Amino acid sequence: MKSLKFFKPTLAITLAIVIGWLLSVRPAEAGYTVTLQEVGPDVVATGSGAINLTGLTFDTSAFVNSEMRPSPATILTGPTTSSSVDLYTEPGGPTSFGSSGFFTLASSGSGDMVGIATGEELHPVSLIVPTGYVSGTFLSDSATYSGKTFATLGVTPGTYVWTWGTGANQNFTLEIPPTPGPPVVSTSPATLIGTFSARLNGSLDPDGLTTTVHFQYGSTTSYGSATSMQTQTGNTYRNITANITGLMASTTYHFRIVATNSAGTRMSGDRTFTTLSPTGPPVVTTNPATLIASFSATLNGSLDPHGLATSVHFQYGPTTGYGLTTAPQSQSGNTYRNDSASISSLTPSTTYHFRVVASNSAGTVYGTDRTFTTLSATGAPVVSTSPATNLTTSLATLNGSLDPHGLTTTVSFQWGMTTSYEHTTAMQSQAGNTYRNITANISGLSTHTTYHFRIVATNSGGTRYGSDRTLTTP
Repeated sequence: MKSLKFFKPTLAITLAIVIGWLLSVRPAEAGYTVTLQEVGPDVVATGSGAINLTGLTFDTSAFVNSEMRPSPATILTGPTTSSSVDLYTEPGGPTSFGSSGFFTLASSGSGDMVGIATGEELHPVSLIVPTGYVSGTFLSDSATYSGKTFATLGVTPGTYVWTWGTGANQNFTLEIPPTPGPPVVSTSPATLIGTFSARLNGSLDPDGLTTTVHFQYGSTTSYGSATSMQTQTGNTYRNITANITGLMASTTYHFRIVATNSAGTRMSGDRTFTTLSPTGPPVVTTNPATLIASFSATLNGSLDPHGLATSVHFQYGPTTGYGLTTAPQSQSGNTYRNDSASISSLTPSTTYHFRVVASNSAGTVYGTDRTFTTLSATGAPVVSTSPATNLTTSLATLNGSLDPHGLTTTVSFQWGMTTSYEHTTAMQSQAGNTYRNITANISGLSTHTTYHFRIVATNSGGTRYGSDRTLTTP
């Protein structure tokens, strides 16, 4: 066996490999992936996957340690003690993944020794696998660089791929995610603007760090008021909202979103909204219909009576001429509230139009037109999983809704500590074409434990599963 330091490729061979890779970008599937992450004060490399050696040339055997050199590209993950490995040549890919030209030995490591290495000390680009590795066998490993960061290791965030074929597992991938930074924020238009209240909206990406976020608002860009702090984590954008009250009528307000994590604080751009006058025509919005069945549905909207006694109802029918109305409801005040009305005697498989309508002494307003389509006369059941209730240290009530969709239907809940579920509640039999609430009590739970659950219903039209929900016992 040889030590890796004895390999001396010619410059021409190295250039040929690099040029070949640049000219031929081939698709790759699965393969072996190593991911670098900054974890506390350390950098941790974890790898897993299978490797198809077809198309590679066995070169020799060697002894190696878990180590890294970003330029020329070398990443070996696994045990820190010298391990016996086989080298296969001719994978094509990048010649560096950073600026550092120095080897850094891992502080600790475990699993299989796997890696990729390029540069003048190798011949000329080598894939490294355990001695006697059988092509297609699953591998996994890890390596920790204590007291290091991406910056001190000299690595550059990005995805680096070495390939040697077009089939599955004919690639080696190094993923270096961007270093977490300050949160990313954006202000969205205010909604539900009333006389004395409004809803502030924005978006946030915590950028991988625990982040606190709130809104600043006031009658000038000095703001002066702030909403309660919210805590967010993760690496994805999410909407942030906050309801504010105690505002002045007919007044322009400024607001912005502010977020802070360990990498810094970010403030969005300023937006404005103007509150309504003390009284005026009602403000309405038509919202999507719910509980849509074969012969029935629930119509929904929102209303601000705008300080005057207001009558609100829905118009509906098979055309925008509507033709049918729900019973009027009386509302008053200066805040938004949801309004709904259940309708029946509909025709299956039919599209209906609807809108909310509200009137007070200042005028009549109409919400925008929306549509829904009723279900067929019979079919697979329709289900929805609802939050659990009545939680104790050992008991809970599981909840859901069901429309049997015109056929005799059996319904139950699946539950357990994972989404494989492990338990099923007793079957219940239901029939008809309307939505109804379904509940089931479960026992034997453990304290401080999270459980998954979902509703399941079956009839001759098929089986339907509600979405997964969780409950955590106190």
